[in-house]
Amino acid sequence: MFSVRSDLPLRRDIANRFVVWLVMVLVFMSALAVTVNSYVDVLLDDWNRSVTGTLTVQIPVSDAGDKAAQASAAKVLDVLKRHPAVAKANLVPRAKLTELLKPWLGEGDAVSDLPLPALVDVQLGDDSPSAIAAITASVKTASPSAVIDDHRVWLARVMGLAKGFSAVALAIMILVTAALGLTIIFATRASLAEFATVIEILHVVGAKDGYVAGQFARRALIQAILGGLAGLILYAPALGLIAWLASRVDPEVLPHATLPLAHWLALAALPFVAGGIAMVTAHITVRRTLASKI
Repeated sequence: MFSVRSDLPLRRDIANRFVVWLVMVLVFMSALAVTVNSYVDVLLDDWNRSVTGTLTVQIPVSDAGDKAAQASAAKVLDVLKRHPAVAKANLVPRAKLTELLKPWLGEGDAVSDLPLPALVDVQLGDDSPSAIAAITASVKTASPSAVIDDHRVWLARVMGLAKGFSAVALAIMILVTAALGLTIIFATRASLAEFATVIEILHVVGAKDGYVAGQFARRALIQAILGGLAGLILYAPALGLIAWLASRVDPEVLPHATLPLAHWLALAALPFVAGGIAMVTAHITVRRTLASKI
């Protein structure tokens, strides 16, 4: 399939035998970095859509008991429904609160007997900082003990963490690219030393440096593509295992996300990107090495 004519016995090259294995490992690491980055982006996009334009108001249970908390919640709900910056406000049923706590606390009487705060889910018609500040002031007037959760605050913190993951993924890609380049450089130089006599004979019969460099570049391209495809084959069961483990987690804890088409295209392109890097690196290495010997 990948057979090409060569005047150099590169198939017997000892140094190049390890290139396929090294590229396989590097592409495996790259695929993992691409998947992590894509998954984090999908999760952030999902969370951002779900919390944009929303607030949650908590009315904790005080020493006066649950009835006092419900009365405060009704008062807060009335204030919110009349506020011009609020599109909709609904009291979250206790059954739903218990359902939300189930992934962490389980089921049973212990959960149902907890002094859970009253929650009001708020859909904003105006989510500007001034509007949120006005809503907060109105709620605090109605119930001083109320706690207003602006979801954008925690989302901003999560996005900071996600940017850290993206930076780590980018660093991995840079290191993998550097490692691939260095691998090709050292393997090519070793091959040049091994076939120095053959290359001298080619020069005698009229072969130019560009022709010799092309021989090595094509060989590096083929080996890198083969190694990259092997890396993807190795990564496939690993990705399947990760997906299976993620599917076992409750969606309330870790939402199930579908990776976009761009992610799969990026994975498919990795062997050919590796091949292009290897080909260019090998060609430049050979040209510079042969030029320095003139």
